[in-house]
Amino acid sequence: MTFRNWKRGVRILAALCAGLALGACGGLPQRSAVPAIYDLGVAEAASPAPAILPSKIEVRAPSWLATSAMQYRLEYRQPAQRQMFSESRWAAPPAEMLQRRLLQALSAPSSTGGGCRLRLEIDEFTQAFDAPEASAAVINARAELLPPRGENAVARRTFAMREPAPSADARGGVTAFRRAGERLANEIGHWGDGIGAGVCGR
Repeated sequence: MTFRNWKRGVRILAALCAGLALGACGGLPQRSAVPAIYDLGVAEAASPAPAILPSKIEVRAPSWLATSAMQYRLEYRQPAQRQMFSESRWAAPPAEMLQRRLLQALSAPSSTGGGCRLRLEIDEFTQAFDAPEASAAVINARAELLPPRGENAVARRTFAMREPAPSADARGGVTAFRRAGERLANEIGHWGDGIGAGVCGR
């Protein structure tokens, strides 16, 4: 065997060993990145407790918010672009979480039931970054009070929540969304009281 042939054989053998090693590694279970799952928490009853409670609460959202992705906007750079955190998710779509939170908050035992139905249409549910180190939870929604039967609203109102986040990341956004959800429930409760029992009475 010449030196050239021997050297060639060594290279082939090294390549085979490397391939076997990669194959063995590929057979091992790989650790996948599991996203963190967040929700809006358990809501306390609205304070002060509303005198008039809706008989039914329905929350709707457009198709781009019918997902568990945690969406954000870089308002200082790309305000028209929605982006998503890759390692964080909501436990459910925003409409489902908000509906659950409103049901919890607007169910104070000392209140009397009202005949009106509450319908909430979410227009925005994103974490907005004004700068790389500053963000806020943004919830924009349109509310309607509907009679026990029929679709002609007896009252309408727009709600705009913007709650600063304690940190410019998904975790800080969750804290801000929880506070914004609490504010939204309280404002809806006060709004219903202002309309009066005569409109929403059974």
